[in-house]
Amino acid sequence: MGNFNSFIDKLDMEFWHEICAKNGKLCHYKKGEFFVRRGDVIRYAGIVQQGYFKYVVTDSKGNEHITSLALPGKIVGDYLSITQKIPCMTSIVAATNVEVLVCDCDILNKVFNEDRELHQLFSDSLFHNCYTEYLDMHRLSPKERYIALLKRCPDILQEITIGEVASYLNVTPTYLSRIRKEITFENK
Repeated sequence: MGNFNSFIDKLDMEFWHEICAKNGKLCHYKKGEFFVRRGDVIRYAGIVQQGYFKYVVTDSKGNEHITSLALPGKIVGDYLSITQKIPCMTSIVAATNVEVLVCDCDILNKVFNEDRELHQLFSDSLFHNCYTEYLDMHRLSPKERYIALLKRCPDILQEITIGEVASYLNVTPTYLSRIRKEITFENK
C-alpha cells in the first residue's frame, strides 16, 4: 500500500525500524485498545507490523472523527507529545488487532538530540504533510480529496472500512458511496 501519510516518503523507514527493533519490544493491541488516550503524554512510539491504528478526535457532540491512520510498516506516535512531553490532542486506537514494535520515547528524543538535521527533516516533513492536508480540506472537494487519497493509497479500501475513509475525508459513508459510484460511471 502507498503512504497514507506522505511525510513518510522523505523518511528512511529502515532506520526507524532498526531503532525500534534494537531498543524496543513487540506489543499486541486488541481492536479498540488505546495506544494512547487524548490528554495523556505518550510514552512509546513504534512501527506497526500488522493491523492498523486510527487517530481519533471527538467533537462537541460526542462524535468521533478519524484524523489519520498508522498502517503496517508505518510510524505510530504523536510527535508533539514525544518531543515536547505535552498531552496528546488525539487518541490513538487499535482499529484492528495490531502488532507494533514499540520504542520508549526517551530513546527517540535522544536520537533527535544527537542528530539535529534528522530531527529537522522529520519535523519539516510532518509539518508539510499536515499543512497540505489542512489546505486540501479547504481547496479540494470531497471527491477530489478521495481521488487524491486513492492515488496515494490505491488499495486503501481493501485495508480499512469505507466508514473510516469517510470519517477521514469528513463526509458521511453514504456521501462517499455516492462519490465512488460517480467515479465508477465516469470511468466507463
